Amino acid sequence: MSILLQPVITSAGLSALFRAQQGGFKAKISKVGLGSGSYQPHEGITRLQDEKYKLELASAKTLADGKQLHLTVRDAEPIAGEGFFVNEIGFYTEEEVDGQIQHVLFAVYSSPTESIAYKSNDVELLLAFDLTLTGVPSDSITVIDQGVELNILVAPELAKMGSAQIGNMQRHLKLKFALMDNGGL
Repeated sequence: MSILLQPVITSAGLSALFRAQQGGFKAKISKVGLGSGSYQPHEGITRLQDEKYKLELASAKTLADGKQLHLTVRDAEPIAGEGFFVNEIGFYTEEEVDGQIQHVLFAVYSSPTESIAYKSNDVELLLAFDLTLTGVPSDSITVIDQGVELNILVAPELAKMGSAQIGNMQRHLKLKFALMDNGGL
């Protein structure tokens, strides 16, 4: 299922972006927060309603005219309890204040009616987002990621599936040859 996410850029995020530009830097998007809050987001939000944790960005690519970012996240975090519906996502910028890194909520998405995913300990989530930057200069943001291509992460599962299919074909051929040897075919 694909859901079109239209995050709201927060006032705090815009302020962090402008402070970075004033210092001659770009704002750094570095983390994504996941939570279970379900609401209609607005510009005044400074934190997620029910944030569970923040994740590092696995990979990021700039698309189109520099106004669209394709961000991917790998969520293998263990959680306490049964799990939760991911209903809110926050995109965070890094800002240094008095030598300490602080994360400022740059953009937020939540829907009062639709969940994005379900997080449990049984499933590792691979999430991809396209973040369109309207209302901010395209050269004002950089993304800090881990440089992990997520297609590498699915390779072990594809290898298991291929191995199972080859084993199934081998059993089928053995049965077919056995039937041919006995005159059954």
